[in-house]
Amino acid sequence: MRRDYWESLCNIWAAKRWQQTSITMKVNRVANPEANMHTSGSVSFATHQSRLEKEQKRPPKFQEVFDKTHKKKGTDQYISERAREVAESYSQQMIEKYAWEEE
Repeated sequence: MRRDYWESLCNIWAAKRWQQTSITMKVNRVANPEANMHTSGSVSFATHQSRLEKEQKRPPKFQEVFDKTHKKKGTDQYISERAREVAESYSQQMIEKYAWEEE
């Protein structure tokens, strides 16, 4: 990284407003740790979607990408109770919305 870019970032991070926002976000993350859990690291949802599409040779369903990013690797277990609830809720919504198409 260029030195002038780094210095510019350091100046932004040292500003009082940035520090206040940082503290607020830390408090929010501690208050609800499950909301910040996923298994995809720094890889974006879009990148996972693209990779799955190449693997499967078709566009993946949202549920498939969600499962890829919210299940423990090598298992069929969600990383948290909240992730499981979201997945079940989504599945139920899709069933209710599109069940008539399968008839």
